[in-house]
Amino acid sequence: MTTTRSTGPVLVVPAVGVATLVGAFIAAQSRFNGDLAVAGAGTILAGWASYVGTLATIAVVIVARGRAARTVRTVRTRGRWWWFAIGLCGIPIVLGTAYGVPIVGVAVASVASVAGQTVAGLALDARGVGVPGRLPLTGRRALAALAAVSGLGLAMAAGSGGSEVDAGQAIAIGVALFLAGATLAVQNAGNGAVARDSGDPMIAGLTSATGGTVAISLLVGGAAVSGALSGTSLPSDPGAWYLYLGGPLGAAIVVAAAWAVRHLGTFALTLAVVAGQLVAAMAVDASRGLGVPWTTSASVLAIVVATTLGVTPTRAGRGRRWTSPRSSATRR
Repeated sequence: MTTTRSTGPVLVVPAVGVATLVGAFIAAQSRFNGDLAVAGAGTILAGWASYVGTLATIAVVIVARGRAARTVRTVRTRGRWWWFAIGLCGIPIVLGTAYGVPIVGVAVASVASVAGQTVAGLALDARGVGVPGRLPLTGRRALAALAAVSGLGLAMAAGSGGSEVDAGQAIAIGVALFLAGATLAVQNAGNGAVARDSGDPMIAGLTSATGGTVAISLLVGGAAVSGALSGTSLPSDPGAWYLYLGGPLGAAIVVAAAWAVRHLGTFALTLAVVAGQLVAAMAVDASRGLGVPWTTSASVLAIVVATTLGVTPTRAGRGRRWTSPRSSATRR
């Protein structure tokens, strides 16, 4: 017999808090990866270092928790190939932010990727991915997506927060990060499914990071053979240790999101992430001496409107019953 549990305030409220923290981590990770790229690593090496750091951090945590044997057993007996393939969906956002953040700033890059996550979240929820049942594309949810896309347009008009940036380049980076955000939403939904099937969000983080690391390592190998990495190298100065914090932050992001998406759904997760991501992004830009023009502030307001419109309908569904991970395993 299937047992269920309710997503009452005990789970929903902490999930919203975790998702908000994930947003702040994403903004910080974007800054660190961007700084690493500018420091001589280049976009591809910076992305590779971030993935390797994420995988290493998750592995260390699993070993420290004394769950290495159990994790290996679960992956070996119940794992599926797509558990690892999901990790490929995080590569575009890692490379995109490493390249784009130094040019357009964290705030603009965050708005662009958030818009992509929002629209993709609507599509995923409509198909029932990451939620207990399909959530149809209602007028209110469509309006939320429109507000998010409007925020993207305003962000692109903001340029780089005071720096001279070619308009065409800013638009290209914005579109690329929009698409990268959409693939990140797919990764979040997929990791939520892995966490549900395995019963442990750490396993979702491990398999996702493993697949992504293998893929980006192949990319690095191809770039090295073609000479695309000429003139780039990872900084070895001990004083630059903080540039590698993107990896540990990535571990926190993927594991926390894998847990939270089970209780919020992909679209609601994205909207909850927005608050932490954009506030942290603007704070980081301000700390770096980049101004925050009215267009960027207006874009943040547009995303806030999208958040309000998107979250409101979910209140009626807070009493829905979600199938527990253990129940799913029992039915199989």
